Amino acid sequence: MDENIKRKIELSNKIYPYFAGLTEDLMFWAAINTLFLTTVKNLTASQISLLSAVAVFSSIILQGVVFKIIKRIGNIFSVRLGLVLFLMAATAITFSNDIFLIATGEILYHLAFFFTSMGNVILKRNLKAVNKEENFHKICSKSNFIYATVTMIISFVVGFIFNINKYLPMILCITVCVLNIFLSGFIYEYKYKDDESVKPERKVNWKKILILIIVAYGLLYATLETVQENGKIFIQYYFEDFLEINKATICLTVIIAFSRILRVLSNLLFNKMYSKLKNKLIVLLNFLLLSALVLTVVGNIVSNGMQGGIIMGAGFCILLFVRDPIMIFSKTELLNNCDTKDQERVLHKFNLFRKIVAGVLALSVSALLLKVKMIIVMLLFGALTALYFVLTFNLSSVLAKKAM
Repeated sequence: MDENIKRKIELSNKIYPYFAGLTEDLMFWAAINTLFLTTVKNLTASQISLLSAVAVFSSIILQGVVFKIIKRIGNIFSVRLGLVLFLMAATAITFSNDIFLIATGEILYHLAFFFTSMGNVILKRNLKAVNKEENFHKICSKSNFIYATVTMIISFVVGFIFNINKYLPMILCITVCVLNIFLSGFIYEYKYKDDESVKPERKVNWKKILILIIVAYGLLYATLETVQENGKIFIQYYFEDFLEINKATICLTVIIAFSRILRVLSNLLFNKMYSKLKNKLIVLLNFLLLSALVLTVVGNIVSNGMQGGIIMGAGFCILLFVRDPIMIFSKTELLNNCDTKDQERVLHKFNLFRKIVAGVLALSVSALLLKVKMIIVMLLFGALTALYFVLTFNLSSVLAKKAM
């Protein structure tokens, strides 16, 4: 390998955790999305779920076009395009009061993830080029730790910033988007001789283990995302029943701040958990997700002011604790079990299935909230999560057999 190329790879690998950490999601938006949409854009919980469903299904419909673009322009430019879409999404959501333009922003937001996810392929190939593939899950964990740390800091201050000016957090979000586009110029991808980034589509060798990983990740992560989004509204409404809006906002942001601390902790502990539990980790994460739902429901039933809010908050914190481990575990096992030439296509299906599940769940929640209370929706999610144990035990067993 040329020494200059090797230096570029090593520099890119060093920068990648920080780059990925800052581009994992829209900074500030993740902390105040439901609060911003309900208080600034005056949308209801049902409308927010419907908006999310429309955005997800639109991104699913467009995924064929997205993948053709990815194959045509390559992974580096795909990541940069994803960052531009993030910027456009944040701008549309911030400055528009028209629900159709807000929906357009949401669609761009969901499409952006398909493009930015190619960063994982870039990292995996760069590590393979320098014989350091075993560091993939460690670097992913580090990038998620950086993201969790930054968003934890944001969560501590965003409530106060929001109360000063309701648009200020989104202005800061747009600023970070611009900085991320600049930072992407330092990311490099090693090109293999058999790279198929511009060749016609080929069939992937779909093994049972790949299908199980994609299905398990799609169901668990999409459920967690949906519960997290609606859980924030659930907790917000709970506090608003006995507190003024400003105090309810502070209580919600304090819970979000603590949840971010737990998210940081989960990334610090991930490598140890993964090394010790290996294939069994996915079953533990399933159990923790179910526990989070139970606490959220129990806290609401308590209905004893702050005591119930604390219990609900504990459930929400557990949600954030398991979020990154589910993603890192699934992504690591997926890329470890597919050929290098199949990575873009397999990772695309990996993200696509999650989008499909998320879209179905968001649409279901939107419809259910027209007829029933949020607590019934949370109970249904609890029952659904309990059923996932059949899948996670099966995946754990298959991974254990492969390791033998």
